[in-house]
Amino acid sequence: MKKYILILSLIFISTKSFTKELDLGMHKIIFPNKFNVINWSNTSFGSSFCQEFSTCFGLIDNKALEIVNQVEAGKNFEEIKAIKPIITKYNKMIDSFSDTKVKSLFKTTKNILKKNNSGTFFTYFRTDENINDNDILSEYGINIDEIRDMSSQELQKFSNKIKNEITSGKDYYMFMDGLFINFEKFTVSKYSNNKPYLIINGDITYLLTSSKIKLGNIAYYISEINDKLFVMDGYCVVNCKTFFSDFDQIIDDSFKSKSKSIKIESSNKDTDFINQIQDLNELYKSGVLSKEEFQKAKKKILN
Repeated sequence: MKKYILILSLIFISTKSFTKELDLGMHKIIFPNKFNVINWSNTSFGSSFCQEFSTCFGLIDNKALEIVNQVEAGKNFEEIKAIKPIITKYNKMIDSFSDTKVKSLFKTTKNILKKNNSGTFFTYFRTDENINDNDILSEYGINIDEIRDMSSQELQKFSNKIKNEITSGKDYYMFMDGLFINFEKFTVSKYSNNKPYLIINGDITYLLTSSKIKLGNIAYYISEINDKLFVMDGYCVVNCKTFFSDFDQIIDDSFKSKSKSIKIESSNKDTDFINQIQDLNELYKSGVLSKEEFQKAKKKILN
């Protein structure tokens, strides 16, 4: 029940303008301005899904934050007005389970979300362990250094291989009893600086006895920074028309390597020359420039 309430408390959201920033040192997350940042590691909710991560932040709206704060203050779920109709139906469903009651529960949930013009939340996770030591990656034989050396064709074959292993050759993956992720996109790729990433788009379906219910859309972005694994995910229940494009914008603004323009001006001063070389080295070390881009710019300075 607590996991279900957690999802409900997170998805009261409606946003568009991407103007806020969460500075996490290694990353600056750029996100829509109606979100609030919450450190899940400092909440009782976070204990269930932050255990393996040193950094665990959520992006939620004002109503979701209000609900979480009430729960953290010790308020019972039944006392929270915004979700009381959902809790009532949930309790009835537990007493006497049926497909009809499950459908009614999700219908009530979606109606409340629509009424609040809501339906989406995002989460950022990061671990302190070396990415090649990660149990999940090791289970599927994924080696980041090998991915860095792959060509585009090899990456495409590798994507299909990993997807087939996860899904046993199907287009869906069962991650809990009755809950399936149906993949619309499953891509392993890398940037020009050889930094690898995995992006997954799909929807979540709940399989009932005689039918199934689409619970919403889901997106994952997994990559590394300084050999540390990090994940950005998103989930949308209703009002999901622009969900994937919004998720892509967060990824583009927050994680993709930006090609910074490097101004190289003619100068006879040694200090200018040294500063240009130092700036270029910093861009290369930080991963903004690939090795080829670094060598090309360096040659231009030296000439």
